[in-house]
Amino acid sequence: MKPSELVGPAVVHSGGIVRYANDEFCVLVGAEAPVAVIGESLAAFISESYQQQLSEQFDQITGENASVRGVALELEHKSGTTRDAVAVSSGVEWEGESCVYTSFIDLLEPEEHRIVPLREVATHQSPIGVTIADASREDEPLIYVNDTFSELTGYPREEILGQNCRFLQGQATRAEPVAELRAAIEDERPTTVELRNYRKDGSMFWNRVTISPVEDEAGAVSHFLGFQRDITDAKIHERQKVLFESHLDMTEQVVFITDTSGVIEYVNPAFERVTGYSAGEAVGKTPQILNSGKQDETFYEELWETITAGETWEAELTNRTKDGELYEARQKIVPITDDRGEISHYLAIEPDITDAQLTQQVVDVLNRILRHNVRTSVNVIDGYAEVLETGPDDAQREAALEKIREHTDTLMQISEQTTAIRDLLSGQEDPSPLTFRQLRSLVERYRETYDSAHIDLRMHGSPDRTIRNGNVFQIAFEEVIENAVEHSDRETPQVEITVTVPEESASAVVEIADDGPGIPESEWEIIRSGVETPLSHTKSLGLWLVYWSLTVLGGAVDLSTNEPRGSVLVLEVPLTGESE
Repeated sequence: MKPSELVGPAVVHSGGIVRYANDEFCVLVGAEAPVAVIGESLAAFISESYQQQLSEQFDQITGENASVRGVALELEHKSGTTRDAVAVSSGVEWEGESCVYTSFIDLLEPEEHRIVPLREVATHQSPIGVTIADASREDEPLIYVNDTFSELTGYPREEILGQNCRFLQGQATRAEPVAELRAAIEDERPTTVELRNYRKDGSMFWNRVTISPVEDEAGAVSHFLGFQRDITDAKIHERQKVLFESHLDMTEQVVFITDTSGVIEYVNPAFERVTGYSAGEAVGKTPQILNSGKQDETFYEELWETITAGETWEAELTNRTKDGELYEARQKIVPITDDRGEISHYLAIEPDITDAQLTQQVVDVLNRILRHNVRTSVNVIDGYAEVLETGPDDAQREAALEKIREHTDTLMQISEQTTAIRDLLSGQEDPSPLTFRQLRSLVERYRETYDSAHIDLRMHGSPDRTIRNGNVFQIAFEEVIENAVEHSDRETPQVEITVTVPEESASAVVEIADDGPGIPESEWEIIRSGVETPLSHTKSLGLWLVYWSLTVLGGAVDLSTNEPRGSVLVLEVPLTGESE
């Protein structure tokens, strides 16, 4: 607060000692100049019988329930005379310290004889209407209103004084807050209510009314001090906000709103459902809780530069849920500006596109497989069937049968893989959980199936952590091991499985290394890009099946080279929060 903001007789004090006084206060108490008041006890200017009451008021202002307070008292003039007044006090920041600001309203002098006319008196919050009602008279008539109250209501002062404040009520004024206000007056206690009031021109406005009883030296309530603030804009904003958030609550898209620092203030139910974070867990945090690590710092720097410049930002990114699952999203962030054109919030809309992308990939890849691989196998089988019909010799017959069996196996494998893919997309996979301890028995089964291979399993961390959809993981796990063994060019294929299960992490890492010819980088680039073309495609569904299984799980898969030979597929698998 600044000295220029003190209107009417006023002082700023701390611990009862005056820190600042204006000229109007000096005139009121007969002091020669502010310097003669500063450093003095405020009690020196108050009649002794009111000092304790005023001190208690100051204690209330500086306590936990701080608010504006008023008290009727007598001011002592230097000449020995006294003057009845109402002291209105509130807490303020003065020169970096918490102090009390008290202004004085002279009640007894006629308007034309007052040292400072009432129309010039204001509290430290000038936009607030101020009224004083006489509690000793029937129906508590208004004996004082400031200019702001007249401006707020549209009534001139002469039409207001002598009336009860209820003259502002009208058809849409609700009975409940009126009853609360009346009960507070009867109980002689402070209260705040929000009323629909009406101006002189008939227009309705929302009025936040606060009343505070003012006591005389005997402790009886002599006046009611009232404060009125027009909150119509705030009410409209609140209603619009409720309607806006109600709409967002119903949308299936993930939506969240942050302040200008990026701190989340609102999330809709779709956000809670997709990310796993409740509103209570997300509000107060930043979107960093969704960071998957799949985007670099430059990505987020460009995002921030765009939205702080007031422009809409849109991109595809990979986020991570509370349970550690990854999901693809197309995120749009829109700056929200206030009536001054300044950015006040950021609105983020994030439709989950994982399902749509995955479905499109499956359709494209299966279309290519059916057009190319299946057609090729069928043509080969048909050709060798014709060879058998011509009565070949034993060697030709055996070769034809071998080729037919080979392509029949290919078609059977495609059939099994497409069935697995269908189950993935339709959600028909077994949702039963799988612990890493159970993984040992799976590996043992693979050892029996592929008895020519050496399959080794190493496990680090907690074997009792759980994968939510066990069968989905098994699809990928078995496909990788089968590929490593059956496509190996070694007499005894080597497969090394390393499982790392951190105690607190939301995901585990499963590395499967082989010593075969290795997965061609060109094929892996197709998987990484997510797109096949007639000239650029994988040889089979195997890698796609692994990728799609991990995608459905909300995990990820990556490829690296095994030294000195072979490939390493790294499966990142989300875990549930509990162990079994």
